[in-house]
Amino acid sequence: MQKSIEFLSENLTLEGVISIPESKDNIPCVILCHPHPLYGGDMYNNIVIDIAQNLYQLGIGSLLFNFRGVGNSEGTFDNGKGEVTDIISACKYIATLPSINQAKIGIAGYSFGASTTFNLFLQIQTNDIDINIESFAFIACPSNNLQSLLLSNTNSNINFADQILSIKKLFVYGDLDELIEQDLYNTMLRDFCKPSEIIKIDHTDHFFSNEIPQLSNKIGDFFNSTLK
Repeated sequence: MQKSIEFLSENLTLEGVISIPESKDNIPCVILCHPHPLYGGDMYNNIVIDIAQNLYQLGIGSLLFNFRGVGNSEGTFDNGKGEVTDIISACKYIATLPSINQAKIGIAGYSFGASTTFNLFLQIQTNDIDINIESFAFIACPSNNLQSLLLSNTNSNINFADQILSIKKLFVYGDLDELIEQDLYNTMLRDFCKPSEIIKIDHTDHFFSNEIPQLSNKIGDFFNSTLK
């Protein structure tokens, strides 16, 4: 089953599309966050769609939605701050659906969506945000954004590292991605990622040219193992 939906984020109505495998109840679900809206990113991004289709084949539901100010979603671009609230609101919408297993929710973001999801991930650990997320996937999260978010949160919370080590998380990037400084990326995430993983996909860039099926399979495998 696939249908168009709307939900509120603060006082804004956001649009989305939910896909739920037919004849299934108590299913896991992944919220998918699209790339940068100021560069044409929306919920119909080819990578986001391909991942959603892969998840469907694995018996995992998905929610695609447009951040505020994108497509028919109300509001204006908020440089990542309001967009974190949009993801939280998407999680709360999912919690109203009886066919979804509320203990088996994941979030995946691509590029700007990955940075925004990573910001939410850190806020959940440090600000006691009341949503239950089982696992996270960060796809092509730019190094600069990753570094600034990590530094700001680790400096503000002395117990930060201990809090996050047990969370299931995956980082994926292409070895030709011009927004990823690989040495810095791997150094920052080497200890942070335990017990989850970092995957580098060879011979591809920020857009995963020619490797989108491989990317989707990696994301599908991750959520199939962490949400089932």
